[in-house]
Amino acid sequence: MLGEVIAFLNDKNKEYAEGKADYNWSVWADNCAHTLRNALAAANIWSPLSVRAVKFRQIFNLAVPANEFVNLAELGTEGNIDDYQEIQQDGPHRDALYEFHWLPTRHGALLKTLPVHEPNDLYDTTFRLFTLQSPFRMGKTAHAIELLSDNRFVNLDANLRYFRQKYDAILASHDERQDMLASVRGTPYRRVERLFYDYISAQRAEVESMLARVSALERQPDESKSN
Repeated sequence: MLGEVIAFLNDKNKEYAEGKADYNWSVWADNCAHTLRNALAAANIWSPLSVRAVKFRQIFNLAVPANEFVNLAELGTEGNIDDYQEIQQDGPHRDALYEFHWLPTRHGALLKTLPVHEPNDLYDTTFRLFTLQSPFRMGKTAHAIELLSDNRFVNLDANLRYFRQKYDAILASHDERQDMLASVRGTPYRRVERLFYDYISAQRAEVESMLARVSALERQPDESKSN
């Protein structure tokens, strides 16, 4: 996946380095958040946003840094990992599962905020999260605060236990409705179903291994942890 991101960024740099194009930063048509969003899209994490589209269409392809942070936080913590038929119909996620055996909603996707250096003579350090949203509902900001306040998404141990429960529930549900004739019935979801449950089983095993490592680290003396 990193290879796809690197290839995207190298192609972008090459276009400007060789003089075939001039980069003109635009807050709404081609900004730094567009580059980050589309670099992640190259690895099938989500869909890309167009840049420098005709004026009317560009309105639907805005990239606001705080919005993209919230979008990525939502995807990493609350995206669909329960319904493989929906994954099959979602282009980026289907391709991520097929090509990389990976889905963006998974254990270990932790949210972290770092304080601005203080004292700071250049910037106002009051916390603000400027998002493009309804001024009445403030939904994006409210959801960001909810996610950052949820221990499941900021603490590794809590996160691993939460996703272990999700993986267990998915696998248990699959076992309960196991169809003895599934192997001979035709279905457009046969391949993705097999890949999906193999993937969930692998993630469940990985979570168990990570929980064991976390537990072992917690039992070590403080000096051993620092080393």
